[in-house]
Amino acid sequence: MAPDISWKKNRKLVDLGFRDLEYLPRETSGWDMTLASLAYGARLDIAGVQPDLNAWAARHGLPGSARFEEMGEGAVVLWHGTSRERAGNIAEHGLFHKGGVWTARHPSMAHQFCRARAGEAEGEGAMVCLVLDRGELVGGRDFHIESGEGLNQVVVFHGKLSADVVEYILLKDSMRFAGGERTRERPRPSARFKKAHGDWVPVQKAPVRLPDGGEYSTAREFAELCLKAMLKDLGAVAPIEAFSGIYSLVEPREVLGHEDILGLMERNCREARKRGKFTTYRDAGADDGDEGES
Repeated sequence: MAPDISWKKNRKLVDLGFRDLEYLPRETSGWDMTLASLAYGARLDIAGVQPDLNAWAARHGLPGSARFEEMGEGAVVLWHGTSRERAGNIAEHGLFHKGGVWTARHPSMAHQFCRARAGEAEGEGAMVCLVLDRGELVGGRDFHIESGEGLNQVVVFHGKLSADVVEYILLKDSMRFAGGERTRERPRPSARFKKAHGDWVPVQKAPVRLPDGGEYSTAREFAELCLKAMLKDLGAVAPIEAFSGIYSLVEPREVLGHEDILGLMERNCREARKRGKFTTYRDAGADDGDEGES
């Protein structure tokens, strides 16, 4: 397989102030599903605490993890960057390396390894999301902290991590639930489109009605519904959260260009506040207040 050389920073968007979109592919409608992990990281940075992994999954059309739900505050979410080929083996057999299993609490650190793998001859990178039980881990015996503090810790495990702790696999072109049991909550529905007489139209008969009462006849209408749902749930969103949630639910992704999503944000949002590298945006018609979701 030819190496993936797509991980060149999108200087244009960075120069426009969208620093969290620095790895958005330069193609008009480009999106790499491993970037959904950075959307989780954006929520972690904005909230300052571990986000709700299942809420993140639902926004991306994925089932929730019963393991994460049952563990409650004892759940530890970690990320591992690897290659597409190794991700498949990890989902089946777990993680093991004689030098230790490297993981990160913040996905941006693990994503550096994903990008490195994407530049190697073995092909595409991948992200693996793990959920471990804090009560079963003993520092020194099971793991050590290699570097970082708090949410930026690099955690190295001394022994094998079984496949039971692998909950999500993120590849360039897809994401999937790899856990054992799902929650009963339904993820946000996706939308499929097809070409008809030169236009993109829904595969289903339009207007397509959603369970929450919304309806759409075009990809832009569907994207606007997704954005409004995120704003309602989160209070304010970072651009990468909007891109991640929308592109994960639209098939094929070519129906929406980057400018379409930026345009939706411009029409529906106003700037809320800056937090480090993130500028967040809230509903243009909403009252001021703190940003929502954990």
